[in-house]
Amino acid sequence: MSKDRKSRILVVEDNEDNRQLLRIYMTREGYEVTVAADGQEALEVALAQSLDLIISDVQMPRMDGYSLCQRLKQDPRTERIPLILITSVHTTLEDTLEGLRRGANDFISRPFRQSELLARARTQLRIKELQDRLIQAERAATIGRMAVTLAHEINNPLTGILGYVEVLLHEMKRGQVYADRLELSLQRIQEDALRVRDVLRKLREIPTPETYEYAPGLEGIVLEEDGDE
Repeated sequence: MSKDRKSRILVVEDNEDNRQLLRIYMTREGYEVTVAADGQEALEVALAQSLDLIISDVQMPRMDGYSLCQRLKQDPRTERIPLILITSVHTTLEDTLEGLRRGANDFISRPFRQSELLARARTQLRIKELQDRLIQAERAATIGRMAVTLAHEINNPLTGILGYVEVLLHEMKRGQVYADRLELSLQRIQEDALRVRDVLRKLREIPTPETYEYAPGLEGIVLEEDGDE
């Protein structure tokens, strides 16, 4: 997360007094806070905004905290948003296990201290920040591997295409383009162009790339399919 951007927190609480109190707690810490009155509203907010943390009550109308958590974790757009559930004073072990099963990241029971809530929020925000950095690093590494692969796999066919085009242009200027020579050159250009297209297709279709060491410090992506020579 950029240091220039405030962490965005969604507070979900059906009790207005509790909702405003939680908003005050988090706003005073410098967070950007949005509120929702129930799980359904919270789900709509989460799908519409970029959030770093959700703090939600469990008992709410329309959609409770457990159901909200489950819906968030099932959607790729929201599955990485950490969620802290606020439970009642009489929470049982079974309630806690249910929350974990639905994907909750942490729990805090009423009554709680402001310092405890803030500490747990900071912990979840830090974990998400580290996860985001890891994902960004992996994406950057994948882009680097793709660049190495493209340079390795596409260089030869592109060199062939450019070579045949250069020969044809030279012969055209001299007025010495023969039909058989033209046909052969176009066939070779087509073959090399199809090789380039095949490399790009394979890159698009790789779900989890397998890598190889192209040179010290450089990795490429394995493009061979089963049965390829």
